Amino acid sequence: MKIQTPSRIHMGLIDLNGSIGRVDGGIGLSLEEPNIKIEGKESDEITIEFDKKLIEKFGEDYILSIEQRARTVARNILNFIDEKGVELKITSLFPAHSGLGSGTQLALGIGKLISKLYNRDLNGYEIAKIAGRGGTSGIGIGAFEYGGFLIDGGHSFGKDKDKEDFKPSSASKGVKPAPIIFRYNFDWDVVLIIPKGEHVYGKKEVDIFKKYCPVPLNEVEKLCHLVLMKMMPAVVEKNLDDFGEVVNKLQYLGFKKVELSLQSDIVKNLINELHKDVYAGLSSFGPTIYAFGDKKLIVEKVNNVFDKYGVYGDIIITKANNIGYKIF
Repeated sequence: MKIQTPSRIHMGLIDLNGSIGRVDGGIGLSLEEPNIKIEGKESDEITIEFDKKLIEKFGEDYILSIEQRARTVARNILNFIDEKGVELKITSLFPAHSGLGSGTQLALGIGKLISKLYNRDLNGYEIAKIAGRGGTSGIGIGAFEYGGFLIDGGHSFGKDKDKEDFKPSSASKGVKPAPIIFRYNFDWDVVLIIPKGEHVYGKKEVDIFKKYCPVPLNEVEKLCHLVLMKMMPAVVEKNLDDFGEVVNKLQYLGFKKVELSLQSDIVKNLINELHKDVYAGLSSFGPTIYAFGDKKLIVEKVNNVFDKYGVYGDIIITKANNIGYKIF
């Protein structure tokens, strides 16, 4: 049996102020590429192997770290369903800590595949709870389960609520995944740019939440106004200009403004240059940038900036995944 997961772009956290008793809330989009592909068989023990091309592409140290994470997820899922082992082969991956949600997709992909192999069919939310994913944003789980353009409703906030302080997903263990409150098919192509930039995770990510939260309430209110009254209708009415204008404005509001401020100069300059003619934003903490508009113009602008700074990066032209994970 085989599974293919999407990747996702995370356009922003809606409310890291929390003054009305709710916090987090995410905006994002499920993508066809890049993706994770895993093959699986029943077994009496846990074995994990990788396609040789992945080892050549990412290096042995990175693959070893992914193997350890995969083994932990597999063990937790197998313990939950009271089975002993599984044989997994990972044939497609994308980089961790790049803003595309690889950790959540790897965990959900492994969990879903194992549960299908043993006729348990756990859903994405059950797997996320077992694997400790989705404690801040629900976009990764929604992208896996449903696909499309997604908005989640965050978590209750305050004493004895879902969350009592501001933390990233990695530090929000035991917090139930946020509910998806809006989901719609998405028709426009997406250009991903993955330049050399800052990779924010672990303690550094936790410290950023502590330092910059709560964000100003007036920025949260403006962000909510833009998302509810311009971005969501634009998706339904297929108005790329209205949608893109909100994407551009989100880069300078709320917690996204913080995420962008901590990125490298190359990432900031790429976004500034793209904003002159098209629509672009930073996915999660980055360094991945996503862009909408004239694809040829986007690629040309990106290559010009790369040449100017003497750097390189990946450019991927992709589209939305509107169905979520796929089982073969």
